[in-house]
Amino acid sequence: MRHLPARSLFIAACAAAVIALTGCPGGPKIPGSGNTGVDPNTCGNYAASDAGRKLKAFFEATVKLDTEAQRVVNIVGESCSMMGKELGMGDGELKGEPKGVCDRVFARLNDDLKVAVKADAKLKVEYKPAVCTVDLQASASAAAQCEAKAEADIRVRCEGTCNGTCEGTCNGKAGTGGSGGECNGVCDGTCKGGCDGTADVDASAECRAQAEVNASVDVQCTEPEFTAEFEASAIVDASKAEKALAAIRVGFPKIFSVKARLKPLQAATRTWAKTAGELAGAGRDLASSFKDQALCISGQIKAAFDAVARVNVSIEVSVEVSASASGTAGTN
Repeated sequence: MRHLPARSLFIAACAAAVIALTGCPGGPKIPGSGNTGVDPNTCGNYAASDAGRKLKAFFEATVKLDTEAQRVVNIVGESCSMMGKELGMGDGELKGEPKGVCDRVFARLNDDLKVAVKADAKLKVEYKPAVCTVDLQASASAAAQCEAKAEADIRVRCEGTCNGTCEGTCNGKAGTGGSGGECNGVCDGTCKGGCDGTADVDASAECRAQAEVNASVDVQCTEPEFTAEFEASAIVDASKAEKALAAIRVGFPKIFSVKARLKPLQAATRTWAKTAGELAGAGRDLASSFKDQALCISGQIKAAFDAVARVNVSIEVSVEVSASASGTAGTN
C-alpha cells in the first residue's frame, strides 16, 4: 500500500484560516478546541437563531461523521488483525494503528502467497458485492428541518441508481419516467425512495452537510458474498496455502462490507470538509455575530475543522486496505 500524504491540499489551503481563527500559539485556550472535540449542545442557546440552528446541525454532523469514520477504520484494523492471527503473526505485530497493522498483515500475506502457490496461480473467487441504499426521503427530511422549510421544498438528487419514484425521466432497467414514475435506474430529476449511490442535497452549506452525512452514516447495506479457493495443482506449500486462505476468508468479507459503505461516506465527507473550511475561513466575523457565545462558537468551529484531517486519514486508510484486498482477490 502506498504511504498516505501527511496533509491533503485542502488542509494546506485552509491553514491560514485556522491561524486567523485561533490566534498564535501560546495564546489562551479556546473552548471546544484540542482534545475536547465538538459538542453541539454547548455554547448556550446559540441554536435559537436561524444561523445558529444551521451551525448546530453542522456540529451534529461533525460528531456523527467523526464517529463513523473511526468505526469504519477500526473494523478494517480488526479485520487485518484477525487475518494476521490466521497467518501466525505475533501479538506485537498486530498492535498499533490500523494502517500499520494492515501494512504488516498484507506484506506477510503476499510473502506467504509467493511461497504457498505457483507464481502464475490465481484465486478462484466467487464474489457478490454488497449493495448500499441511501434513504433520500430521510435526507430531505433532515435538510428541511435544518432549513426550517417544508420537505417538499428540498430537492435531493440520487447520484447513482434510483430505486423508488422518479419525478423526471428514468433511464434504466425499469420505469418510463414522468411525474412520479417508478424507477430502477438513473433518475434525471428528483428521486424519492432509495438510492444505490450518494445523495446530493440542494440546501445551504451546513444543512447540506448534515443531510448528506446522515444519509451516508445511516445507509442500509446488504452483506457481500465471498468465497476463495486455489486450484490444487497451483499449491506448492499446502500449510501456508491453507493459512493464507483462512486469513483471506476471515478478513476480506468484512473489508468488502466496509468498501461498499465508503462511496457514500467519501461523498459526504467532501461536502462536510468543504463546509468546515468555509466556516473556518469566516473566522471571528462569523463567531462575533453570536455575541456572548462568540468565544465558544469559535472553539467549536476550530474543533470541527481539526476533525477534517482525522476523518480524511481514517477514510483513506479504509480505502487503501479495501483496494489491497480487492487487488489480492482480483475483485477490482
